[in-house]
Amino acid sequence: MSYKALSYDISAQKGTDFIFYVKYLDVNNSEVDLVSSGYTASMQVREYPESSSKALDFSSTVFGSGGVTAGSVGGSGGILLNSSFTGDTGGTGTTGGIYVFADATTMGSVTAGRHFYELDLLKGRNVIRLVQGRMDIDEDLRR
Repeated sequence: MSYKALSYDISAQKGTDFIFYVKYLDVNNSEVDLVSSGYTASMQVREYPESSSKALDFSSTVFGSGGVTAGSVGGSGGILLNSSFTGDTGGTGTTGGIYVFADATTMGSVTAGRHFYELDLLKGRNVIRLVQGRMDIDEDLRR
């Protein structure tokens, strides 16, 4: 069975924490235990869809230092699976929640402007593109 990714445009600001949260439900509208089901997740942000370089690269295999990179610069953040919308995974069990986070320092390393992103669930060789769209990153005016 194939699915079409949801198109959803988002915005972020340089120099501030970035949080993006989605919930993955099955065909019966029930929450999916992403961890026990063997899923990992990836989110990539590029300046244009054909670009070979990534402006941001998020992973669910590491959260914290090294869980996200801004270009070639390591950052702090990543993707938490079975999370609440606040990033809590303690005692939440099966939620289907996907919490994407990059700290302010990491976001400060990203070039402002229009970018494109996609968020995928991965299981073995299977890729489920959940959501994709434009990501506008506004300049940080603080000096």
